[in-house]
Amino acid sequence: MIMDMALTQSLCELCQQAGKAIMTVYQREDRGIQIKADESPVTAADLAADSCIRAGLQALTPELPILSEESDIAAWSERLTWQRYWLVDPLDGTREFVDRTDEFTVNIALIENNVSVLGAIYVPVTGVCYFGGHNTGGAWRQSDDEEPVSLSTRSCAPEGVISVAISRGHGENTIKTLMQRFERQFRKVHFTIAGSSLKSCLVAEGRVDIYPRRGPTSEWDTAAAQAIVEAAGGSVLDPALQPLRYNRKESLLNPDFSVVGDLSVDWQTLLR
Repeated sequence: MIMDMALTQSLCELCQQAGKAIMTVYQREDRGIQIKADESPVTAADLAADSCIRAGLQALTPELPILSEESDIAAWSERLTWQRYWLVDPLDGTREFVDRTDEFTVNIALIENNVSVLGAIYVPVTGVCYFGGHNTGGAWRQSDDEEPVSLSTRSCAPEGVISVAISRGHGENTIKTLMQRFERQFRKVHFTIAGSSLKSCLVAEGRVDIYPRRGPTSEWDTAAAQAIVEAAGGSVLDPALQPLRYNRKESLLNPDFSVVGDLSVDWQTLLR
């Protein structure tokens, strides 16, 4: 396997290539929108990015399987034998893409023994890439042609104000009980609305304290972000407050989860 930093650089470049393919479609009047069997949208940009990423990963690591949202899913009998594989969301935030909010991303993660060990997230509209992992020495944010900036989660709730990231489509109504606990514990609760995996990136950057997600997501929605958040000092916790793990069951749906930055906080009390 290629050294992790060299591999990470290759991933960022591949994300950029996929991002260019996405932007070509984004700028068109007709973005080729279709509705999949699960009633979620897919566009020509999803498919173009998927094709680009699959070709790039196959050239980079031909020995590793690829699991992508927009490609055929290997049978569980095959997947359960995978120790290392790529987990890809070629266009995370398709609804954001359709609604033209600009808040959609390209997500690529390397999974090793059920753990997300390396992730890259690219924001096509802004040209920003987030990347990091277990063996890269940290997490970073890099704008096109600029030096990378090291990321670190922050101490929770500076001056008693806890900052919470929420989705436009899955906002305060899904976490009412949690918000009531936060209101009792902290002086103030501040909300930041964002799309796609950008909410987890806000935690990794130390701009928000927590992103609680209550509702369906799939493993490709969280894997890249988890590697980056963990490399920045945080975690992505399941309902039992254990780190999310991957490829442990036939279904690719995640449980509810919370992306947290400060691991010294008593999340056991706050989240349960």
